[in-house]
Amino acid sequence: MSTILEVKNLTIKFGGLVAVDDFNLDLEKGELVAVIGPNGAGKTTIFNMLTGIYRPTTGTIKLEGEDMVGLKPYQFAQRGITRTFQNIRLFANASVADNVKMAATMHAKDSLLQSFLRTPKMVENERELDEKVMDLLRRLNMADKADLLAKNLPYGDQRRLEIARALMTDPKILLLDEPVAGMITTELEEMAQLVVKIRKDFNVSIIMIEHHMNFVMPIADRIKVLDFGKTIAEGVPEVVQKDPKVIEAYLGGALNGNA
Repeated sequence: MSTILEVKNLTIKFGGLVAVDDFNLDLEKGELVAVIGPNGAGKTTIFNMLTGIYRPTTGTIKLEGEDMVGLKPYQFAQRGITRTFQNIRLFANASVADNVKMAATMHAKDSLLQSFLRTPKMVENERELDEKVMDLLRRLNMADKADLLAKNLPYGDQRRLEIARALMTDPKILLLDEPVAGMITTELEEMAQLVVKIRKDFNVSIIMIEHHMNFVMPIADRIKVLDFGKTIAEGVPEVVQKDPKVIEAYLGGALNGNA
């Protein structure tokens, strides 16, 4: 494997508060890394820096060698880093297919004139886009829901749809922000299987924030543990799980399903 993302000494301050302090991560192609920690540990703040929402106070973010600090969120997405959110953000009154299709506007091929004139090329591009949307939905077992409104989907399928929309941008790195938040036990297993499938079938690297340790432990290659903005432990799941600092800060509650 080769390194696709290099994050060095990433720090961000809000006034006198250091929200994230000296975060480092080398992400390999095809790797799945989980970032865990108590509420307020700085996990989502890291995601916001890795997608251009926040600009770090110090540190570097390099995607395949390109310095990303200072780019806009849409430029992060164009270059291959996309994300889901802890709170689901769908177009509630649009269909499942249209929600996915909207993500493709980032790579739109048609000019304003082509759209206005409905040229043969535009019609062909639309047909190819529809085929790509349906192929993606089939791969995620959602093709039968293509015409449903997003707001009418069960909660678990809404999570799945948000991931489908992120995948429509053809990402190199997929950031999942608490993908199983609010799910019941059976849904956790289904989502774990989905994440494993996505990683393999889409050849994408994944960074995941999560609280459910029973979800994270079997599927993550490595785990990084944050507490008050600092990394207190990292390594393979079996080692991290037994680290005394981790147990004290977080895992004691999470392993009992309380975090």
